Amino acid sequence: MEKKAIAYTSDIILGNSGEIIERAFQRKRIEEYAKENNIKVVAWFEDEAYNENLFARHSIQALLACKEACDLVLVERTWALSRKWKEIRSFMKVLGDKKVRLETTTTLWDCVSQMARNYYRPLRHPAFQPACSSAENDGPAESINLVETYGRAAAKNDRYVNVVMAPDRAKVKVRRPSQLAFERTR
Repeated sequence: MEKKAIAYTSDIILGNSGEIIERAFQRKRIEEYAKENNIKVVAWFEDEAYNENLFARHSIQALLACKEACDLVLVERTWALSRKWKEIRSFMKVLGDKKVRLETTTTLWDCVSQMARNYYRPLRHPAFQPACSSAENDGPAESINLVETYGRAAAKNDRYVNVVMAPDRAKVKVRRPSQLAFERTR
């Protein structure tokens, strides 16, 4: 099923260097992403002048007033909108009222980009409830290999390569990599 999207670009000024991620570059990335993901871009909006007050931008106002039916608003990165989570969250709430989602074509790891990506994900655990209970931890201790579980390589001085969880949650043993090598040779 083909999704419909409205695309938005704005010149992005990088830090104090004054370098700019141009709208043409962003447009190309959005077009590639749309083609790869079976998305039809039904309207384009762009602002030349970057203004941190998102809702004061002429094209953002036009985008929000657009009557085209769509599922998504596509941006190359959240920075085209703002680097402030408060601004982006407000924008995403307005889109949510219209049953439209914000989607980025680039995955960045700054805090605001991560919060925007996780905005639509359901909570794993309801708020104000513990992630696990003591009843879940009854039984023998089990070993978890953090490298296998979380998919990261161990650093040379990484102390947290293997963690043993005990049934009473108060006891957590951390073994150093040198201890693991010694235990394997026994």
